[in-house]
Amino acid sequence: MVQKVGKLEQYKLLNSSQINPLYIPATAEYSLENLHLFLTKFNVVYIKHATSGQGRGVFKLTKGKKQIHTLDGFSIHGKAINQELTIKQIHRQLQPFERLGRLSPYIIQEGIQSVTKSGQPFIIRVHVQCVKGDWQVSGMLGTISFGQLEKSGIVNRSRGSQNLSIQELLNHHLRLNPEEERGFLEKIRVVSIEVSKTIASEYPTREYGLDVGVDTNLNPKIFEVNTTPGIAGFYYVDQQIWHHIIENRKSR
Repeated sequence: MVQKVGKLEQYKLLNSSQINPLYIPATAEYSLENLHLFLTKFNVVYIKHATSGQGRGVFKLTKGKKQIHTLDGFSIHGKAINQELTIKQIHRQLQPFERLGRLSPYIIQEGIQSVTKSGQPFIIRVHVQCVKGDWQVSGMLGTISFGQLEKSGIVNRSRGSQNLSIQELLNHHLRLNPEEERGFLEKIRVVSIEVSKTIASEYPTREYGLDVGVDTNLNPKIFEVNTTPGIAGFYYVDQQIWHHIIENRKSR
């Protein structure tokens, strides 16, 4: 059985490895003290439930004026959130049972401006597999948010974001020329394989799904590593890649 790896454990493992820290957003275990600290360093931070999936329990916190901040995202039950709150109010909302000694596990992560030329937030899903001892990237696809989701800064297909081919993302939305595209894809390939090998050293499995953001200098940022990655997005965007992943699974 594949072990599910929490977001904080992922960060600690990657942060202690030889991976270039440029590719790993600053991350810490959630606490009221750490929330204050991150807001002194960053104008935008993300608060994520440490073990949930499908975009539940993910919030974008935008630093405001006069100690009032904007909280966007989705509750652990999937309810959309858009509120203007103080840090203490945010903390009470995230930890409603703190007085009873029950704390929900969250992490805080540096907000990365991973947006298209038109301002839509996006991520890249990178599917990495180990095939007969050889680690390889089997496919990439983009996920992009429009409309109300664009304002929230949350990118997740289960919350309404849209999948698209990596070529459409890079050519149409990021407007990369062929040389930029080649260099960018190679950088993501190398980093994704290195990250997968690092996670596999402690939490071994033969495939991973990496959620990767991109900063303004086209540097990949590893947001999360999934040890049981779904591949439905590839089926709907590019069935050739989907079949390739399936065939690799048979070749183990």
